[in-house]
Amino acid sequence: MNLTSWKRPGSLGMAAACVLVGLVAALPPWPARSQPTTGSLTGTVLAQNGVGLPGAVVTLTPSGANKAIRAIAGDRGVFRGTALPPGTYTILAEARGFEPATLSSIVLASGETREVTLTLRASGVEERVTVIGNSPSDSLEAVAIRESPARDPAEALSSVAGVWKLRKGGIANDTVVRGLQTKDLNVLIDGQRIYGACPGHMDPPSFHADFAEVDRIEVAKGPFDVKNQGSLGGVVNIVTKDPEKGFHASANMAAGSASYLNPSATVSFASDAVTALGGFSWKAGEAYKDGDGRRFTEITNYKASVIDKRAFEVGTVWGKAGFRPANDHFVELSYTHQEATDVFYPALLMDGTWDRSDRVNLGYEAALGGSVLSTIRAQGYYTRVNHWMTDEYRTSAGTLARGYSMATLAHSRTAGGKVEAKLLSGVTTGVEVFERFWETVNEMAMSGYVPSYSLPSASTRFAGVYAEWNHPLSGTLSLGLGGRYDWARSEVDPEKANTNLYYAYNGTRSTSRTDSFPSGSVRLVYRPGMGIEVSGGVGSNVRVPEPNERYYALKRMGVDWVGDPELDPSRNTGLDLAFSYRRSGLALSLNMFANHVGDYITVHEQKRVNMAPGIMNTQARSYANVDADLYGGELGLSASLPWHLFVSGDVSYVRGTQDADPAKSVYSTNLSEMPPFRGRTALRFDTGRVWIEAEGVFSAAQENVAEELEEMPTPGWGIANLRLGANLASFSVTAGIGNLFDRLYYESLSYQRDPYRTGVKVPEPGRNVFVNVSYKY
Repeated sequence: MNLTSWKRPGSLGMAAACVLVGLVAALPPWPARSQPTTGSLTGTVLAQNGVGLPGAVVTLTPSGANKAIRAIAGDRGVFRGTALPPGTYTILAEARGFEPATLSSIVLASGETREVTLTLRASGVEERVTVIGNSPSDSLEAVAIRESPARDPAEALSSVAGVWKLRKGGIANDTVVRGLQTKDLNVLIDGQRIYGACPGHMDPPSFHADFAEVDRIEVAKGPFDVKNQGSLGGVVNIVTKDPEKGFHASANMAAGSASYLNPSATVSFASDAVTALGGFSWKAGEAYKDGDGRRFTEITNYKASVIDKRAFEVGTVWGKAGFRPANDHFVELSYTHQEATDVFYPALLMDGTWDRSDRVNLGYEAALGGSVLSTIRAQGYYTRVNHWMTDEYRTSAGTLARGYSMATLAHSRTAGGKVEAKLLSGVTTGVEVFERFWETVNEMAMSGYVPSYSLPSASTRFAGVYAEWNHPLSGTLSLGLGGRYDWARSEVDPEKANTNLYYAYNGTRSTSRTDSFPSGSVRLVYRPGMGIEVSGGVGSNVRVPEPNERYYALKRMGVDWVGDPELDPSRNTGLDLAFSYRRSGLALSLNMFANHVGDYITVHEQKRVNMAPGIMNTQARSYANVDADLYGGELGLSASLPWHLFVSGDVSYVRGTQDADPAKSVYSTNLSEMPPFRGRTALRFDTGRVWIEAEGVFSAAQENVAEELEEMPTPGWGIANLRLGANLASFSVTAGIGNLFDRLYYESLSYQRDPYRTGVKVPEPGRNVFVNVSYKY
């Protein structure tokens, strides 16, 4: 990091520090050292994927005693039980959404500190399907989501080290992993592919999953996953809730600043033979205010009559049902429908007037128990999004009879599936196929509202085969190998395509392209004991250009916007090194990475190279292949302290550069839209029934910008957040204040690359409050 780019957080950072120091100062004195007559039990509570489970309740019961000792797992799942009399203990770990785990006959001597690990299995009737292959990964569990003031999955996920969000308005944020955005990631919901319909990314994939149906969000970083085509920079998989055994019901009410309301409810039943689950959610809110007291509808060209209008409304219903046609066979069908209305996007020239999405998923699993084949899984899905956006709430619409001066009707649908077999040899192999369709039609008053196919019936078909092998080389060393080969066919309807735009700016009239390519990864994991794990991996992964990057065609005043049909696929070859330590109530993790992205796809200014009918402008924004490099890392720490205290923190950094190419008007060596250095620190008091947490979040300035794309430097900032909650039998309550000192600040990702951008940065919310009340039966 260039130290000259660092900006002091100022008085807010000092105030946040004072809050934490004050909490520590108020504690009773540390007990004096003496000859120990008691012992300690420390350890970690993990999910099956190895991710720690904060908030898990650990009960330590000595044999022959009636009274048990409770401990709470903090960040990354670490816990500590101190001042324990010597004896034999039974340890029970429990967490919502997971089956309890027990360790028995744990003998503790005087003065001894023993280390244990408890792994909890998800509490659904069926085993969780592993959607993501061998990759460095994190997950955001349901307990963390419930404690968050976030209003969509991408905003909640930005609390994970190495993950940022891209804000366009009050909701529907985009996800950024190690500097790579959604177009360079796979964002899945239960392994299903759903693609937003808006060419301006109003409706990213994660927008179409509601918090109330989410159990956890998995994140795999880097080009290592071979199970899902296109995992150039990683995979985000949103895992929805499964029915738990028996009858269960839950209700939740969330409320907050800017008149935010979000009621939701879920009902489920599961037995050994059948399972069923259903739920609904509705949420709405006005435009929030920034640290200067301005609503985000005041920073751009909204009409005065809508400044205080509701800025989003989203309703979602979902259900799933499963049954066992025979022993060790399971079939499940799920469906989700979502409707969104009047979603405001101040970063863009238009707003989402309405958005409708559907997801259908059919899964089958069989445990065969054969001499060669262990398990077989199959999945088929269909998803679609219909989207209508206009500028009817903007001053640009004027008093036109239709109520808008520009509009886009967009359709997206995807149908696909996967068949995967797990062999007793440790090899997992599979086949993936899917087809993605995308069409957008524009209307503009200046063109007499004549429909124009800006994306003319684009279709992309994929077929791929993959295999993974995990094998222990010794008691401490294991090897993971993965490989994949893909075929892809991209095309648009030549009768609808404005090939004159392609020819005028990129010298081609091509409307189709076929690509084929391999991907692969290798990873070594070394576990010498003492809570230490060291791993390293090399991976290479490919993504085909998005349909709009190849075939978008839009005539505009002054500067056209056009894709390049000759774009090559991007290939990311990456190295990842990781170290983790879990022992004595301490969890430490360090990840470092370096990625070289050959033929990275960037936006650039393209001069007209050929005369073509109807093309009057001499310049367009288009897409070009350049070589890029990204490197950085994440450092995380969590510790369990005496007196029910936990301290945690993390820092994340990524630097992106590209090869300048003046012939393509690519002059900057800075890769555009890179997030800056960011850090978090928190102090938490948690008894298992009541808790309070003070958090500080800070960011360095971002001055490494691509000026030819009109990116602007962003100052550094620091904020403080305060949260508290209580768990009372079947009820849980969470409340908090975000941006406690009402700072005005902007995150660096300004969305300058979009063809419908307004050119304004959207500030983050000022001081805001939230409360969340849940009941579970």
